[in-house]
Amino acid sequence: MSTMVLDICFFFFFFALFHLFFQHKVFLNLLLTFELLSLLVYMVSMCLGGMSLSLVSFHVCNMILCFSVVESVMGLALLILCSRLSSKKQVSCFSFLKF
Repeated sequence: MSTMVLDICFFFFFFALFHLFFQHKVFLNLLLTFELLSLLVYMVSMCLGGMSLSLVSFHVCNMILCFSVVESVMGLALLILCSRLSSKKQVSCFSFLKF
């Protein structure tokens, strides 16, 4: 069962990387790809942590889930900032954000 879950996770990981490299112009697609990658990291850590049956793996999975929520909130805030500044869905360069 766990090898099948890991195989599915690796398939989606390569799909997300392919999508990340070839659909980099639309910012919402980038955000969705990063969310898919963070979900896959969470699923792999849950699968591997479930095999070890330790309490530390449960806490690590919760931290990964918290970081993915923070990543999604920051990404949506950046998307709102981009749309207010340039009124475009497609961005060619993020230099106008002035980090």
